[in-house]
Amino acid sequence: MRYSPDWIFSISCSLITMRYVEGHIPLESYTRKISTGFNVLYDDLTHAKLNDGTEQIMRFLASFDHDNHLDVAKANFFNEFTFTRNGKKRKLSGMFSDNINPKKQETSIAENTKSFKAFFFRLRSDPGLYADPSWDVSQIEDFDEVKTILNSQVDIFDSF
Repeated sequence: MRYSPDWIFSISCSLITMRYVEGHIPLESYTRKISTGFNVLYDDLTHAKLNDGTEQIMRFLASFDHDNHLDVAKANFFNEFTFTRNGKKRKLSGMFSDNINPKKQETSIAENTKSFKAFFFRLRSDPGLYADPSWDVSQIEDFDEVKTILNSQVDIFDSF
């Protein structure tokens, strides 16, 4: 099996959360579109897994009184894309890069939710983790394949 890196699964769930909350289209449209795009690279990023992972994140966010849940999802996307789990700058190209190659071990929905929760609480104590307000997903510079998938247009018919 070709398993997605944990950070790809994480940024996908965060992006779907942001786009779903901002849009007027069913969640299934976003999860199906993203899973179809990643189907070429990974076997585990199915519509069901993305849907469940995104729902877990949204349920967790809904349980807290926070000024803007979108800012939390955006901050998680930005930090997962920009930094590794140990806080080092993610190398997006080169010999020692954190590339998008499939991994040997699957990232579970529970692991992803646990990681998101930990980030949420870290964010509450360190507001410096928020993404710059002018930063947008379209500003991703590397990984053209991933950028194309994440920035793809979604419409109501993608849910079928």
